[in-house]
Amino acid sequence: MADEDGKNQEKDFSERYETLASLYNTDSLEMSDDEIASLTPILNSLHDNVLRYREIAPIAEGGEKKITLAHDHRLDRRVAMARAVRGQEPQDLEQFLREARLTANLAHPNIMPVYNMGLDADGAPFFSMELVPGDSLKSIIRKSRDGDEKYHDDYPIETLLDIFIKVCDAIAYAHSRNVLHLDIKPDNIRVGEFGEVLVCDWGLARVINAGSESTGEDVEILDGDVLNDMTLSGTMKGTPGFMAPEQTQAYGVKTERTDIYALGALLYMLLTHKLPVEGKSANEVIQNTRAGKIISPRRRRPDRHVPKSLVAVTMKALALDPADRYESVMALRREIGRYLTGHPTLAEHAGPITKISLLVQRHNRVAFLLIFFLALLAFVISGNLVAISREKAEAIAAREKAETNFQLYKKEQLLSRQLGEGLGEAVSYTVRSRDFVNAPSMINLLETGLQENIDTVKRKNLYEQKGVLHFVLQEFNAANESFVSAGETTKRVGQIIELSRKYALIKPVDNQRLTDARLADLFNEARSANQMTLFYLYYHHMRRRPASAKPEDYVPLAGAVLDKLNYTKHSQKKPLKFIASKDGNHLDLSGAPYTAFSINIIGVYRRNVIAPLKLSSLDVSDTDVEGFSELRGLWLKELRMANVPVANRSAGVFVDQIGRFKLERIVLDVDQFPPETITALREKMQVIDAKKEARRKNKSTEQKKSKATPAPPAGGGSPELAAP
Repeated sequence: MADEDGKNQEKDFSERYETLASLYNTDSLEMSDDEIASLTPILNSLHDNVLRYREIAPIAEGGEKKITLAHDHRLDRRVAMARAVRGQEPQDLEQFLREARLTANLAHPNIMPVYNMGLDADGAPFFSMELVPGDSLKSIIRKSRDGDEKYHDDYPIETLLDIFIKVCDAIAYAHSRNVLHLDIKPDNIRVGEFGEVLVCDWGLARVINAGSESTGEDVEILDGDVLNDMTLSGTMKGTPGFMAPEQTQAYGVKTERTDIYALGALLYMLLTHKLPVEGKSANEVIQNTRAGKIISPRRRRPDRHVPKSLVAVTMKALALDPADRYESVMALRREIGRYLTGHPTLAEHAGPITKISLLVQRHNRVAFLLIFFLALLAFVISGNLVAISREKAEAIAAREKAETNFQLYKKEQLLSRQLGEGLGEAVSYTVRSRDFVNAPSMINLLETGLQENIDTVKRKNLYEQKGVLHFVLQEFNAANESFVSAGETTKRVGQIIELSRKYALIKPVDNQRLTDARLADLFNEARSANQMTLFYLYYHHMRRRPASAKPEDYVPLAGAVLDKLNYTKHSQKKPLKFIASKDGNHLDLSGAPYTAFSINIIGVYRRNVIAPLKLSSLDVSDTDVEGFSELRGLWLKELRMANVPVANRSAGVFVDQIGRFKLERIVLDVDQFPPETITALREKMQVIDAKKEARRKNKSTEQKKSKATPAPPAGGGSPELAAP
């Protein structure tokens, strides 16, 4: 009997095993062509019959080239595109392309990188470069000179000198490749939002013959016969005020020290906000340059504190005779480094008093303790002299003990300084950095730094930075603890502290996540908080947001973030009109003051704010949306855009932009577009005339009203009094 039961159980188990195995058999499953294609969207984009570059808006224009904002379709990023202003003669185009090739061969973190060079559909040459949001150094100097408090606070002399050092690094590298820039000036230096410094505009650069082979095996020698513009021989090219005396002469010999003069002029302008050479006209400036009429920075700007050591460095770099200038850019750079580290510069020929003064400034704490110790020692000695015969032995013992303690103190200070050098560099980077993307790693680094023996100011800055990092991770309790440890904080984090205290009560557990609605409330309450800090808060929130979250729950957060992006309070007054249905989700933004829809953290993250709503229909009628790059990331079936001021309505550009959304239907003002554009659109989707649709709706509404109103009786009078 037991054997029979065992056989039945074994048979039952075998049948169940076969059933379960059939459920997990994936050999018979095959993917459709569309499913296979969806796995390789980037590869598929390379097969798209779309022009690689789409120019969006002009950025700047000079005498040689104009720069426009462009979108690189293949890499899906924005770049700066350069085109020649003078494009009629082949020589002009050749010079334009020489600049592109020369710049592309100078690979350095502080030299503007060139991505691509070629001919567009019309056969016109172009080259594309990195797009660096920020200001030119000329704009920074001008706004600081005009009293802009933000630029005055953001760019003190130490920060400007750090920028100058990076410029020196770029020029020193170019010199190592036997290339002279010959047009160094603030207008040709870009300063990014995150500390990037890029030297641009190498149109006047020249390759010189060094007379020796390159020492690096992987470094190619640049061909001056190809890259130099021979038509510039015998002509004067450059910017008055920044040109060296030899550069103002038609056949003057240009060397590395020609660029050093321009760097001296740049340093002069950073210190005084003025050119080193005065003149009522460009010709007078050039004549004064040739005569070496340089006014000392201190006499030029007596109202500003210009350090004596930097004056000496500037005047040496601006020497009339090239032989009297610095022998290399690195020598000039080392001088600035000496000043920033509190050492005397070689150019000032500092005397003993100056050297001692700088030494005391570098070690002010040690100097104070030494002076205090010597004063105490003198007091002890003077007291002992009254009864020297009686307390001589005690005085000698006290002095020896004090000297021993002082030696121990010096050894301890030396050891502490050696141990703290590496930490100090990491701490300085952490405080300056705005790397909120890697917030957990940055918090660990800050905690390590806080365990070391650092001064009060650095400790305060570390705690303050740690609090902001906890805030963007929604760890409000940890943020509050850091702000309390920091003590008195800066205005920059004032409202962040208030929000942390409030939302720590709303969300007591740090490892939990705020709801979308709660985060929307936080955004709406954050009036003076730094906008990028809020965007990093949104970035980490969306990373943790479950994929199963409902689109309708996200509506308040979408409105709050759109308000921040567009500097408005529209959604607080009029909540977003979102409709969820079986046919798809619809968002009505008609009449809303929104033109920006994407959060962009450069090089890390770009996200369309309304994409999580999973829309199939969007209405942007009666808005100022001019282009459609901000709508990237949406997969729409219908787009309504009546009365929208589209910048380019031509068939090629407009149809290409709209075609990326894979629309089935579009509603627009047909009479506002060329016939060929409407024809091309109808080949791809259903086109509805917004005005005709509005007339049909009005007519239908009137008919419904007329049917609902009873007709008056034949004899006149009101219908209420008519006989039945």
